Amino acid sequence: MPQESPISLLKQPSPYAPELLRQLAEECEFKSYPKGSRFVFIHAGEHICQFIRNGTISIENQENNLALGIASAPVSLGFTSALSEKLLLRALDECEVATVPLDTVMARIEEKQLWEIMARHMIIVTNKLFIQNEMATAPTTYDMLCYQLQALAKEPESIRQQIAAYQYIQDRTNLSRSSVMKMLAALKKGGYIELEQGKLLTIKHLPARF
Repeated sequence: MPQESPISLLKQPSPYAPELLRQLAEECEFKSYPKGSRFVFIHAGEHICQFIRNGTISIENQENNLALGIASAPVSLGFTSALSEKLLLRALDECEVATVPLDTVMARIEEKQLWEIMARHMIIVTNKLFIQNEMATAPTTYDMLCYQLQALAKEPESIRQQIAAYQYIQDRTNLSRSSVMKMLAALKKGGYIELEQGKLLTIKHLPARF
């Protein structure tokens, strides 16, 4: 069986998130929030978890304003305090969210003996953050752009139609708009990618070097 690419692993949802949401948020009140709403993991000094039952969110780093990824419900995040201090979630469409104090969540995990499933979930989340770090620290600007183009190609059609390719890449890297636009234009001219009004339609083949 061929090994899955890091990009494919990045875009795969955690198979444990639905069960964690069911077990840990079944008694919680879910509220509907409009597109653009933001959710943090620390409020009034208290660590909290966010459970998204419906909708799609962007995971972002508050320290550098870079987007780390896009996730569709069900989403269960906030179990790791050290990471949560740096992250926020932004709704990309209408979302149903329940906010639960971390202490309450941990008590329920102990009560229901969910340590194994939570550990497996956190391994997947940590692996995704590692892949994101590898993408953000690629050796060349072209490598960084290729990683992000491949990630964009794995996004749902609804996401690809919302955002221009250059904007998706800029949101996730520190690359300048001019350098991103230059490389995208060259790839399009060379027939390596197809863009329509700036939106990525398909990747035919990405050359090893720019």
